[in-house]
Amino acid sequence: MTSTLGRSVRHPPPAGDQLDPERFRILLGAATRVPAVVVAFVATFVTLTMVTADSDLTGIYAAIAGTWLALHQVPLTIDDATLGALPLLPTAIVVWRSVRVCAHATDSLVEHTERDLSLVDAARLAAATIVGPLTITVIALVVVQDASGVLPVSPPNEAAALAWVTGVYLLSALIGIGLRSWRGLCLRHGVPEWAVISVRPAVRALLGMLAMGALLTAVGLALSWGTVGDLLARGDDVSGLLGLTVMSILYLPNVVVAASAILAGSAVQFGDMTLSLFEATGGDVPALPVLGAIPEGPAGASWVVALAVPATVGALLGRFAAHRTLQALADGVPVARTDTALTVLAAAAQVGVGTAVLTWVASGSLGRFGTVGANWWLAGILMFAWTGLLGLITAQLLMWREGRLGAAAARAATAADAVDDPDDGADPDDVADPDDHTDPDDHTDPDEQKALGPGASDEHGDDDDPDDDPDPDDDADSDDADPDDDVIETEVIETEVIDAEIVEVEVEDRDAGTDRATPPARADVADDDSDDDAGADADEEVEGKGTRRGD
Repeated sequence: MTSTLGRSVRHPPPAGDQLDPERFRILLGAATRVPAVVVAFVATFVTLTMVTADSDLTGIYAAIAGTWLALHQVPLTIDDATLGALPLLPTAIVVWRSVRVCAHATDSLVEHTERDLSLVDAARLAAATIVGPLTITVIALVVVQDASGVLPVSPPNEAAALAWVTGVYLLSALIGIGLRSWRGLCLRHGVPEWAVISVRPAVRALLGMLAMGALLTAVGLALSWGTVGDLLARGDDVSGLLGLTVMSILYLPNVVVAASAILAGSAVQFGDMTLSLFEATGGDVPALPVLGAIPEGPAGASWVVALAVPATVGALLGRFAAHRTLQALADGVPVARTDTALTVLAAAAQVGVGTAVLTWVASGSLGRFGTVGANWWLAGILMFAWTGLLGLITAQLLMWREGRLGAAAARAATAADAVDDPDDGADPDDVADPDDHTDPDDHTDPDEQKALGPGASDEHGDDDDPDDDPDPDDDADSDDADPDDDVIETEVIETEVIDAEIVEVEVEDRDAGTDRATPPARADVADDDSDDDAGADADEEVEGKGTRRGD
């Protein structure tokens, strides 16, 4: 349902995991999108090939069905020759496309439900991804079974065909869903953190080995370019040359996987021929130009140096695991020291399993040439050993090194603190502040202090200090001072003048008392009264000025 502007009407998110119409639409797209595209491509390719070769189109449906099965690595038997080593490139393209569709469907489900992908929705999406291709596979099996009566093709094993198709799309669904929400699903279901962390280094190590296998294949093709040219020349015409070139490209991933197994230390068999880093025995090989990368002659003594490739991959895996552990410790995450070893072992196990599966899929029977491919179980064990052993050694060395560097840094910091803050037995609170020292000239005589009253000593000392030189900046600033501040300073000066006059009167009275006799008691009282009146007048004048200052 759409609005007049062509925008879809937003429905409220469902409360539970029930299958609502929007979920059904998303799952239906995941189930049909990839099979429809693959069938259309296969039909177009087969039709063009048969038309170009001037072939009869009576067996076109059987050819389309057989090509669908071959795309999913289902072994085929034609003229009593079993083809089990099928090209990996078309299968890899199908897996890649299915992964993208599953990832898009996962995003759509998350957007529709407005929460993380639940386990129920993930299971539904995986099932939908498998159901569509399985339906096409059943139809293809029926077509091949019907055509086997008139064409030299034998129907494959039904269980094996369904198992291969299920495995291909189940792997695609797991990768597609995992790219979007695998970490959240693992954490919600209690998967240990070290197991979650181990996935990324395992993928890197596996891709690194495949990259080194591709590099070895490219070097072999460059060194044997003459042999590759001779094999291409066996195509009599343009169509033959094009066919050999296309077949070489389709089988290129198989050769890369075999080269990776050789780098790990395993042996690759091409019928009667065996090739490894330690030996090379002659024999017939298929006349495929890409196989011209196989070197001629016995194994060289320098080939063993290539074992440094899996050793380096294992060391890098251990370095990554140690780095993640140290980073977690620096962030304050409670990580055990054994988690590093568990991460390395888990990643090494994944690399070993991935290598074994890829080697097994890339190998198989190839008609009269016999078995073609590497020893899959030996390749898996060797990769597990290389990555696990070298990874553990590298990780433990890095952890030990970082521990020693951290301890040395702590000791250096402690020594630096001891030098900067020596313990001399004095209490830090007893240390006098340098700013608290006063100038000796600022102290007022006790008698003068008594006469001036409290609070006058500071003003007297500040005004009479000879060391206080006038600052030109202060004169400049005084021009911009507030007028209220000038009034206050004037009042303070007047108060000091009054106090000074009182002090002079008292001093004259004391001097006069020494020359004349003591006056009578009534005179004392009168003097006291006069002094009190003078003091009262001064106090009133001060209070008046204080009142004006307050106003």
